[in-house]
Order: sequence, then structure tokens, then C-alpha cells
Amino acid sequence: MSVSLRPFALRPFLTALLLTVAMPCAEALSSVTLPITVPLAGVQAAANARVPAEFARVDQEQSFLGGLVSVKLAGTVTRTGAVTVKPDGDALLVSVPIRADMHAAPGGVGSVLARDFGGSASVTLRLKPFVTPDWEAGADIKGDYAWTDPLSVELTPGVKVSVQSLVDGQVRTQLDRVAADVARAVREGAQLRQRAGTLWARVQQPWTLPAPQPAYALVKPVNVTVTPFRFTPDALKLTVGTTFNLQAGLGRAPAVTSMPLPTLKIRDILPEGVDLTVPVVLPFVELSRVASAYAAREAVTLPLPTRPTVQVTRVSVKPAGTKLLVAVQVMVRGPLGLKVNATLDVTGTPKLDAGGRVVTLEGVSVRTRREGLTGTVISLLADARAQAYVTRAARFDLTPQLEQARAQAQARLPMTPTPGLQLGGTVGPLKLSGLSVQPSALVVQAAASGQLQVKVDAGAMR
Repeated sequence: MSVSLRPFALRPFLTALLLTVAMPCAEALSSVTLPITVPLAGVQAAANARVPAEFARVDQEQSFLGGLVSVKLAGTVTRTGAVTVKPDGDALLVSVPIRADMHAAPGGVGSVLARDFGGSASVTLRLKPFVTPDWEAGADIKGDYAWTDPLSVELTPGVKVSVQSLVDGQVRTQLDRVAADVARAVREGAQLRQRAGTLWARVQQPWTLPAPQPAYALVKPVNVTVTPFRFTPDALKLTVGTTFNLQAGLGRAPAVTSMPLPTLKIRDILPEGVDLTVPVVLPFVELSRVASAYAAREAVTLPLPTRPTVQVTRVSVKPAGTKLLVAVQVMVRGPLGLKVNATLDVTGTPKLDAGGRVVTLEGVSVRTRREGLTGTVISLLADARAQAYVTRAARFDLTPQLEQARAQAQARLPMTPTPGLQLGGTVGPLKLSGLSVQPSALVVQAAASGQLQVKVDAGAMR
């Protein structure tokens, strides 16, 4: 994770161009995840509300012994208890207890042979939820049941009555309805397309960044992913994640149009964490102050017979196209009371050191302003050691300011970059990752190591 911050309190400046500068975003991808929970209690309640009390009904006559005996069959298959839903590995087990109560009544003189018979069964559906690339939640369902007693009775030798075939078709039809109702309860409880679409649209809105100066980040979406369903004792869960790049800018964010929800990708593990880069404006007056303080700490004594010294007294930084022009004012002291002020112009392209905290110049050229200087002083300043010393003065160590910025950023967390998303975590040491010379300032990217996470408030995103 990295988050960019302004390294020190900036003085006001009026250059409108800097308020719309957009720096290239980091290559690292960022991710926001939205956990979705479907309570099993809700699925069970929906199933109990929709599963009928009656599964089958029998009311007909059958003939036996070549039509000599006619038997009237009547009865029902009813639900005898609540529907239960519980996890079983990667699936849900839906159980419904049922009972068949039947009556067989022969006609005529055979009425004395009338009998009651029946049996119980526990209908079990194994439902394995899944999601499709077009954002539909479904389920593979397998169901079965077995009667505790055969649904038949022998009224008299040669007259065996069975209602198994009459009942099973109706029970199977009801099982299909139960399966469809449970699958619908899972789908409606997940609201996968709706929730993912809301997250996808919200993430693409400009993010407020934790910087003292107004700054924003724009999202460049990459994909949307979802985990397979997983189960706990009281819920089934899945996680939707969005992966994107962030591009930072200063000032007010432009209006954006959200991209439509893409085809879904399914992954077992989703990444988490946010990588942010924020453009930071370093006015040249501040760079001048930092460089002056650094350079004034030492002087150079040239190894010449007269032991002259060169001391930097002031550093002034200005832009020169894509380069920096650093005017280094020095005091040259020598024998016989020699004490002369001189100015050297150091021009070079700014670059970052390996640690990402110090700005130096490369491709340097040094020119001494000759006005008012004697040939002796000019020759002293032309010495390679004097030139190296002056070049080192064009160095900007921002370590103290970056540490101050890190503390300021940490104090601003947690924050809400956009409604429904909360940015929080630990900001680590800052370092610079890129720079650009602008008319009034050096604009850099500041990045931080650490752990930065985004939490989703699903309620605030509706």
C-alpha cells in the first residue's frame, strides 16, 4: 500500500495550472472488497413461508380381481414440521418432514375390510449455490426422500392397494417448487448484481485524499471479482471485490461517468488494500529555503597556498523549462581581507535519489556571474572543488518535511473518501516517486508504505 501526502505546510500560490495537474498513477493495483452475508435464518423463514402444508392428495377408485372389487382411495401427504436449513460442506441441506395418511375402503360387502395406512418421510434437498458471469446467483439442487413404511396395504389375499405411484409424482412436483423457492431466497438475499453495481459505481467516483491541500483520486477500473459461496453455521457468504488503478490530481475533481458493470470473474481469494499517489506542490520559495538551510551548514576550503574558503549564503530556485535554475550566492574569503560576494547559476534536471526523499540535479552546468568579480575570484570559483561544492548546494533533502506530512496524514485517518467507503490504516514512511517542473513549483508524487484499507458501509451505499 502507498498513499501520497503533502510533505509540508504550503504557502498559498495563485497558479491555476497547478490546481489541475494530474500525475501518473502507480502501477500497483488497488482493491476494495464488499462482504455479502445471507443469513440462513432468512432463507429458512422464506422456505417455511413458501413450502405448502399439503404435498399430495389422493381421491380415486381402483378395481381389483378383474373388476370384482372396487376400492376407493383417499388421503393426503402433509408437512408435519418446520423446514430446516443448515450448511453441509459447500452446500445447504434443506429438510422437510412429511407424512402420508391414507384410507382404503372397498365397496359393497367389502367395506368391512377398510383400512388406514401410510408412512413418514424426510425430504432432503442438497442445494449448492453458485454465481454466473452475468451476475446471477443460482443453485445446483439434488433432492431425495424415502418412506419409513411402504405406502401400500393388503386388504385381503389378492387385493393389495398401493398409492406410491399416485403420491410420488405430486411430491416431486412440490419438491421442485421448494427447491425453486429456496434458490430464489438465496438469490434475493444476496442481491448480487444490485450490490456489486452500487459498489462499482461508487468506487469510480472521485476520492478525497488525506492531504491538507484539496486533492482527489480518479479510478481507472480493471475488473470485478467474486468469491464462491462459503458457509458458516448461521449464514452463507461471498465477497465482491473491485480492482482498479488510482490517478491523483490537485484541486477539484472533474465530473466522471461510471463505466457499466463488467462481466463477473470468480476467484477463490480477493486482494485487499489501496495504493494511492498524490501530487504534492513544492513552491520554489520552499525549495529555496530547504536548500539554503542545507548548504549553509558547511563551507569548503580550497587546497591552494592561500587557503581561500567558499561559503554558500543563499540558494534561490526557479524553473528553466523542464529543468531547474538554482542561483547559488556565495561568500569568498581569502588572504589580505578578501571578502567577495558572488553568484553561480546551477542548471540541471531534477531527479530523485534511490531513497526517494532527496531531490538532486543531473546533467548539471555551472555558470559564474562575472559582474564585479576580479579574475582571481573567477578562477577560484572555477576550481573543480568549488564547482562540486556549489553543485551540492542544489540539493533538497525533504526527510523532515515528509515525516511531518506522514504524521499529518495519520491524524486524518480514518476518513471517508466517498460516501459508503471509509479509508483507514497505518501510514508508513513517505518517499517521493516522481516529479515534474511547473511554472510556480515542483510537483512531485509522494508515496507511503504501510497498511491502508477501505471498509465498505453497505448501508450508506444504497
